[in-house]
Amino acid sequence: MTPSARPTIRDIAREAGVSVATVSRVTHDDPRVVEPTKQRVQEAIDRLGYRPSAIGRALSLQRTSTLGIVLPGLGGPYFAQLIEGAETVAVERGVVINVVGTHLRPDAVDAVRQLAERTDGLIVAGGTLPDEEVVSLAKAGRVILVAGEAEGVPAIVTDGRAAASALTLHLIDHHGYRRLRFIGEPHGSPDTAWRYEGFRAALAERGIEEAGEPLRLGLDVRSGAVAARELHAHGELPEALVCANDELAIGMLATLPGLGYRIPADVAVTGFDDHALAEIASPRLTTVHQPIAELGARAAAGALGEPIDDLTTLPTELVVRESCGCAEEADPPT
Repeated sequence: MTPSARPTIRDIAREAGVSVATVSRVTHDDPRVVEPTKQRVQEAIDRLGYRPSAIGRALSLQRTSTLGIVLPGLGGPYFAQLIEGAETVAVERGVVINVVGTHLRPDAVDAVRQLAERTDGLIVAGGTLPDEEVVSLAKAGRVILVAGEAEGVPAIVTDGRAAASALTLHLIDHHGYRRLRFIGEPHGSPDTAWRYEGFRAALAERGIEEAGEPLRLGLDVRSGAVAARELHAHGELPEALVCANDELAIGMLATLPGLGYRIPADVAVTGFDDHALAEIASPRLTTVHQPIAELGARAAAGALGEPIDDLTTLPTELVVRESCGCAEEADPPT
C-alpha cells in the first residue's frame, strides 16, 4: 500500500494476519470473534487509519439508512408538505431521503425498482405505479402507500369521498346552488377519483345532475387558469366550481375576475387540501383541510419499521371561507 492510498479491508487483514472475513466480523462487532483477535484487528485498523465502507456495511447488515419516496413529480405544495412530513421522521432516525419523480419517465418502473434496492423502506404516492408493481415491491421490502390502495399493501389516506361530499352538500344546502361542476382529471389519481366520487354522491343524494362533465386538466395553478378560460369561452359558468385541489382553485381565483366574473357573486369556487395560499387568496378559499405533513410522517415511520395498520385514515375538516359565498367568519385550523 502506498502512503497516499486509502487502506482497504485486505490491507487490514494482511496487517493483522487474519482473513478478510474476520476483519469484517470485527467491524460489525460480531461476538464470535475472540478478544485477542479482535484487539489485534482493531490495532491494525487504528494504525492504518481504516474506515469501513458505509455501502459495504449497509449491504452486510441489510440496512442503508435511506428512505425512498416515489411521487408523480416534485413540484407543488402538496408534495413539498408530504416530503417535509417524511423528513421530520427521517431526521430523527438519522436516515436520508431519496426521491424519484415518475412523471414523463419512460423508465419509471425500473427507476423505482433500483431505488427500492437502495433503501430501508419505500413510500409510494397513489397512482404513480401500476398496482401490480406496488404489490410486487411490497413482497420484496417495506412499502407504504400514501393516498392510494393496493391489495396487501399498508396505506395511509384521508377519506376524500366523505370530505368532498360534505363540501358539495355545503354548497347545495347552505347556498342553494344547483348547477355545480367538477374541475380536475379523476383518472390516474386515486385522490382525485375519490373526491369526484364524493362530489357525485352528494349530487345524487339531493337529486341534482352535474352541470357538465369534469374539466379533465392537470392539478396545477396553470391548469386552473386554463379551465377558467375554457369555461368562459364556452359561455355560461355554473353556479359553483368544485376543484380537485387548491392549486386549481387558485388558478381560477386569479383568472376569472380578469374575464369579468365576480367570486362568489357570479360563481363560487372551492378547493381541497388547505394550502397556505388558500387563507390569503382573495377571496379566501373555501376548501378541505387534510394533514398532508402527517400523511408523510406516518408513512415514513411505517416504511422504516414502525407497526402500522393495513389502512390508516386520517381526519379532514371542512374550512369555510368567502369563495363559496359565506361571510368572513371561519378561520383555518391551527
